Amino acid sequence: MAFDGVMRGTVLAAALVVAACASVGCSGHSKRLTTPRGGDATQADAPGGTPKSWGAPVLWDDFGGTALDTRKWQVYQAPDASSHRGIAAGTHVSGGVLDLVGGVYGGRDQGAGVISRLAQTYGRWEARIRADRGNGYSATAFLWPVHMGDPEYAEIDFAEILSGNRRSGGLFIHHGPDDQQVQRTTRADFTKWHTVGVDWLPGHVTFWMDGKKTWSYIGSFVPRQAGMQLYLRNEMREGFHRAPSTPKRITMQVDWIRVYRAPSSAR
Repeated sequence: MAFDGVMRGTVLAAALVVAACASVGCSGHSKRLTTPRGGDATQADAPGGTPKSWGAPVLWDDFGGTALDTRKWQVYQAPDASSHRGIAAGTHVSGGVLDLVGGVYGGRDQGAGVISRLAQTYGRWEARIRADRGNGYSATAFLWPVHMGDPEYAEIDFAEILSGNRRSGGLFIHHGPDDQQVQRTTRADFTKWHTVGVDWLPGHVTFWMDGKKTWSYIGSFVPRQAGMQLYLRNEMREGFHRAPSTPKRITMQVDWIRVYRAPSSAR
């Protein structure tokens, strides 16, 4: 997922200031914040096994209840943007799953997404996700700075499922104002559930899927200072085109997320 220059950064920044609770029914219905039990998908389900020295997650969500926990999340809302449109009406929580429903709303294709309120430098991010088939939408899980360009231009995509048949996904590290990047491709059926994750440490980024390392990058493109937020988005943008077979609605689902802070010994 490229920066798309100033345009994309402006769209993301504008989306964060929009109050979307009324659209997703989150007002007054936040879940009680608790600490997960030791066996609640924090060890056995973690990509590669989270080192015990990292402790419990600093952010976790199993998406229980009937509404998004707005103490943890902001809703992406940019319905009139020229690129990367998104509408709050596409964000739903039910049955222990976050549904991000992209599709035609009011005659226009719109994406849907959420952004973590937590931002941190270095750690591990995990998400269990799947996506419906359909050209024109990309199911994504990525890290984006609180302020792009201050102190650095950076982005880490640990799932960018562009293919309409959902048979492959991209891994990207973006760097610099001219959006230089390195990337790899993973092969899997993303219409089924998969656990994707990324470790970001000084000078080193490691990508995971279903407990297996898929790519380890050491080099100058690794972000150094940015405070990163987690974005989960069923994305549409300029250059994306639906096919005649594309359904009116396409859903990206998230079963759970975990975020760990790297201990001082790793930073």
